[in-house]
Amino acid sequence: MILVIRQYLASLRERGELDSILPDLLSQLGLTVFSRPRRGTRQDGVDVGAVGRIGDGDEKVYLFSIKRGDLTRREWEGDVQALRPSLIAILEVYVRNRLPPEHRGKPIVVCVCLGGDMREEVRPDWVAFIEKHSSSTVSFEEWNGDKLATLIQASFLREELLPVGARSNLRKTLALLDEPESSFAHFTALIRSLAAAQDTDAAQVTAIRQMSLCLRILFGWCREAGNTEAAFLAGELTLLHGWAIFKKWGSLRTKDAEAMRVAFQSIYEAYLEISGDFIEGCVFPHVNKLHGLSTAVWGSCSLDVNLKLFDLIGRVGVAGLWVFWAANRAAEDQTEERTQLFKQAMGLGQAAKDMIASNPALLLPATEDQAIDVAIVLLLLAHYENNVDYMKSWLREILQRAVFTLRSHGHYPSTLRVYGELLLHPKRQDDEYRKEVTAGSILYPLIAVWAALLNEHEIYEEIAVLRREILSHCTFQYWFPDESTEEHLYTGGGPHGATLTNVCVDRSEAELLDQLFFECEATPHFEELSAMKFGWWPLVVVACRHHRLPLPLQLLKPLWRKPADTASGEVAGEDAETEGGKLP
Repeated sequence: MILVIRQYLASLRERGELDSILPDLLSQLGLTVFSRPRRGTRQDGVDVGAVGRIGDGDEKVYLFSIKRGDLTRREWEGDVQALRPSLIAILEVYVRNRLPPEHRGKPIVVCVCLGGDMREEVRPDWVAFIEKHSSSTVSFEEWNGDKLATLIQASFLREELLPVGARSNLRKTLALLDEPESSFAHFTALIRSLAAAQDTDAAQVTAIRQMSLCLRILFGWCREAGNTEAAFLAGELTLLHGWAIFKKWGSLRTKDAEAMRVAFQSIYEAYLEISGDFIEGCVFPHVNKLHGLSTAVWGSCSLDVNLKLFDLIGRVGVAGLWVFWAANRAAEDQTEERTQLFKQAMGLGQAAKDMIASNPALLLPATEDQAIDVAIVLLLLAHYENNVDYMKSWLREILQRAVFTLRSHGHYPSTLRVYGELLLHPKRQDDEYRKEVTAGSILYPLIAVWAALLNEHEIYEEIAVLRREILSHCTFQYWFPDESTEEHLYTGGGPHGATLTNVCVDRSEAELLDQLFFECEATPHFEELSAMKFGWWPLVVVACRHHRLPLPLQLLKPLWRKPADTASGEVAGEDAETEGGKLP
């Protein structure tokens, strides 16, 4: 296991990765971290500062300067970012002027933290530097990859801390990276075993730190192997299970609650990095190429291409919603940052539009399940008015192709989920088989709702005709959270939610929307979800995508005009769900 961790540490970048793990490690060792990495602020050589005892030693102040990989001569004194100038800044500036007053007078240990090793050509300079600057109050230590790996194994991965089999699952996860589904299955077992080991408050803090570390180890190995699919799925899973633990602490202001907040933030940042790396590396290079993504899938048949493309566009949609949320979350005085984030969200929306334009497979879902991905993308595009016409054209194309395939008994969207059954679909070209595999639908009601919201009467009428002439047997349904959803939404532990069935699209658009959104107002369970209470609404979208649940209609309420507001043109609830929330 030490070799696994050692290789992982050597692959880490200095900023955002190695400096994200070190504070958690120090906290797990019993130290109090008083200085964490900051971007855009002067650090005077100190990346991380902590105070406390390691083992049976005296209380000391530990000041860390972090460097990625091996320490070469260039990184020792090649430029202003090199290690030697950083050490000088620690001794001459930080210790004298920036060390917290309550820690002055305590012994100081200046630690060089390396993901790899110190090269032999640098060691004489390091030894000479220590001899010159050591004193009765200042000493130096080298924390290289071997020492970090040993401490991580001792602090995070001890047998008594990890459930039985967890380390085995981590090894199997890493060994099967070329088979992402198998790798993810073992990682799922690992995360669930960690989540289950929560007997005490301290155990919960340890568990969420272990989740963060295991996710980062997996991502490091995936990036090294050039295959981040398993890491992407693992990022969603870890984020959701991490929230399931953290939500109980969100309103507390204790020391353990702060540790929990920092640990969950680490998972969230790792998830964003994995998602960004996947989309930039695997999706963006192909979005503007005709059939580019379809070809890149390397599917054995058209079904493989269809399933993967809808999965990919759903991922892009979720990433865009996170960026949009972050833009709303930024402080009002951060005008430039907010503008950049809004542009980035718009860019992800444009990427989704380019994917649709370049890949005709995205014009007809193969399964009802893919309505979830369609809903995610529509929710992202709806935040920008210039996307309205495109949304209408996409919905119109989906509907027209679905109607044609239904009438001709072709490859119409079905309720089938098993891959082998989807390969054989349509098994028979008769009405009885069609009724059997189209007994229920979330796709056509979704199109009807969006047609009504976008005032697209023609599409709405086509849905009504389709229902009367072909799908009179089909149950059009909408999903709503219920009192058990909070317990199961994030971890997927069991069935939950309530279904509104037999919604009639023969009535007018306004009547349909009034019925549905008044139903939303009559059921308070959505607003009672912890993700909504704390303002982290994209977590609901992630949970729905990961566990394949329809998006709650409450997320569309900002687009609905109440009858009383129609004349004034005001949008009801416009800031209820779209405001960004801060980490509680």
